[in-house]
Amino acid sequence: MVDQIKDLGNWCLGWLPKTTEVQRIVVSEVKMVTPRAGQAFTRMAGLSGALAVGFGAYGAHAFANREDVDPKLKLTFDTGNRYHMLHSIVLLAVPCTRRPGLVGPLILLGTALFSGSCYYHALTGDTRIRKVTPYGGMLLIAGWVAMIL
Repeated sequence: MVDQIKDLGNWCLGWLPKTTEVQRIVVSEVKMVTPRAGQAFTRMAGLSGALAVGFGAYGAHAFANREDVDPKLKLTFDTGNRYHMLHSIVLLAVPCTRRPGLVGPLILLGTALFSGSCYYHALTGDTRIRKVTPYGGMLLIAGWVAMIL
């Protein structure tokens, strides 16, 4: 009885593809699913995420410990950093959207304007740059909406 079960198992395994063949199929499927137009945004997500972590470390260790900085500016820095990190992660999803060439630039530009103006305002105290923050927010909203189109 045991020998019959072993024979049946070997017969079934003969129908399964080899591990290297499975890996080749999976890699080719992933490449087919990810459009070329969106692949650049995956790299940009890596760069943006690395910058967000760097700014976050600076904000948590150096900027937050400065006593000469208004707590509102520290909150502004943290808000910019939170949105920066969140939208860096969102960039990873851009290749999966129907229109990566529309969604990606909206998210990238929105993040740069929104978070960049928050960082600049927090670090310099200059309020003039804050005029572009709402435009960055609107571009981020447009990027999210473009994902459903």
